Amino acid sequence: MLRLLKIICLIPMLSQAQQSVNSKIDKVTLFLNGAFVERSAKVSLVNGKTELVFKGISPQIDKQSLQVKGEGNFTVLSVSHQLGNLLDKAKQEEITKIEAQKVLVEDKIKIEKNNLLVYKREEEMLLKNQVIGGTYAGMKANDLKEIIEFQRLRMQDALTKQLEIERNLRKLEDEVRKVNQQLTEINTSKDVTMSEVVVTISTKENIANATFLISYFVQNAGWTPTYDFRVEKLSEPIIITYKANVYQYSGEDWKDVKLSLSTANPRKNGVAPVLKNWFLGVRNDYSEYLNSINAPINEAVTEVRGKVTAKNGGDALQGIMINLKGTSLGTATDINGNYKINIPPNSTAKKVLIFSMVGMNTQEVNISSNIINIEMEEDSKTLDEVVVVGYGVQRKTAITGAMTEMRNGKGNRVQRIEVEEKEAPTSQSFDILLPYSVPSDGKIYVVEVKEDEIPAVYEHFSIPKIDTDVFLNAKIIDWEKYKLLDGEAILFVEGTYLGKSKLNLSNKDTLNLSFGRDKNVSVTRTKLKDFQKRQFLGNYKTEQRAYEISVRNTKNEPINLVLEDQFPVSKMKEVNVEDKEAPEADINEETGKLMWRKKILPAKEQKFTFKYTVKSPKSGFVEVE
Repeated sequence: MLRLLKIICLIPMLSQAQQSVNSKIDKVTLFLNGAFVERSAKVSLVNGKTELVFKGISPQIDKQSLQVKGEGNFTVLSVSHQLGNLLDKAKQEEITKIEAQKVLVEDKIKIEKNNLLVYKREEEMLLKNQVIGGTYAGMKANDLKEIIEFQRLRMQDALTKQLEIERNLRKLEDEVRKVNQQLTEINTSKDVTMSEVVVTISTKENIANATFLISYFVQNAGWTPTYDFRVEKLSEPIIITYKANVYQYSGEDWKDVKLSLSTANPRKNGVAPVLKNWFLGVRNDYSEYLNSINAPINEAVTEVRGKVTAKNGGDALQGIMINLKGTSLGTATDINGNYKINIPPNSTAKKVLIFSMVGMNTQEVNISSNIINIEMEEDSKTLDEVVVVGYGVQRKTAITGAMTEMRNGKGNRVQRIEVEEKEAPTSQSFDILLPYSVPSDGKIYVVEVKEDEIPAVYEHFSIPKIDTDVFLNAKIIDWEKYKLLDGEAILFVEGTYLGKSKLNLSNKDTLNLSFGRDKNVSVTRTKLKDFQKRQFLGNYKTEQRAYEISVRNTKNEPINLVLEDQFPVSKMKEVNVEDKEAPEADINEETGKLMWRKKILPAKEQKFTFKYTVKSPKSGFVEVE
């Protein structure tokens, strides 16, 4: 009997124990798309097998990237991943209620669109059946009057109803946007499904402090570059401040972590393409490769939402069609460029979205996340040069972390941190030296990375025939060595904020930046009446025109001015342009373009003149100005 009791007592000691473990995020490497998270934990182990459950890990984890390392005298038997607690009941009921509300609003939109179509058809019918001369010949005046009055009243009613319906549609679309915003806020809140990493270990002795290192890749995080371009004096280099817009809604907060910003994109396939045989008459198609270099497909995604904007300028695009490849499922972007599409969880179709619209380049994107934002480019559009134009209003953004304060040209608070820059063979990284925090709220946090002085050639440019304002341009040669990336550009001249735009880079030797209009340089263009003449000789007439362009530099430093105008060019044999004079200008005989390049000293005025004569047949009319 005693021996049996001993065996019973030993059974719990031989069974596998389970232990919950809290780990801490030590370091995050943030890529342009996604992040690599490194965690650590100290665990006390007892002799035998133990199942360790590491809780509170992002639900966006890429399971293939999961790695667990242990430091100590024990053996890791297995590593697995599972989901923790789901959304609480109250939160799930709230989501269901909001989605039901959205369905009702969308049904109202469909009804209103159908009503609008009916009244548009009525308008078209009334236009086609208007009284035309002769159609109602012989009809009594009173009858004709009644018909005209009926058509007038019906047309008035149809147009009034259309305006009313369009107002209702705008209100309903606003309701849909608000509902979508509510759903987005819930999905990015902290009460979401969390992941758990289960690690089974075996040890032959008790261990007081075993160290575990867990690392994994997460989606729904990243950073985008942004820059401040500052021109203080035309004799000095451009000051460029590199900044990063950091965001993440991975489901886990990053508190006081070592943060590193990397220009690499690990979600892109690193395998080089291979040329295939190209047979005439058959499309030379590489769409399979181009699609493969995008982010990997995430089979768990059942709903995708996002925003579609124009590649140059960032304007929202309405009416972009989004289709699930290989199916009839689709949707379109609203007036703000937003969209949402449901993905069947057990669909056999390839998880690829097709973004298309007439006049735009079609894009195919793997469904790698439930948030996919797209920039689309006009079809067959080429960029001759890189130009940044100031526009918009600056937006202040909060920043967290241990930093020192400074102020920009607008007086807004900006945070500067200590950063160590590193360069790898195919990428560049910036290690933030002080602990940094980024909550999982989807908001943008601005990190100021570094500041450079870049030599530039400044030019003032004007075409007074079109616009008498003068524009300040800066040319940066060998800009590639400064490691610039596509991103937002904020422009300042002499401490004055000009606005913000997009920095779009292309394979050009020179980067051209436009800093907008410089009101310290004025230009006027005047027609000289003393030189305005008209003469008749036989069957021909001649008309002479002369213009004077005056430039005044009110700045306290010289400027390099580029001034453009033009001579008319004739495509008719009987019309000639003669007696062309434009002192000191470069003349393009084929196009008629005139260009002056001059240095204008401070507080000085300089004048440029040109004149020409047009000879044409006396009987005809030719525009000579």
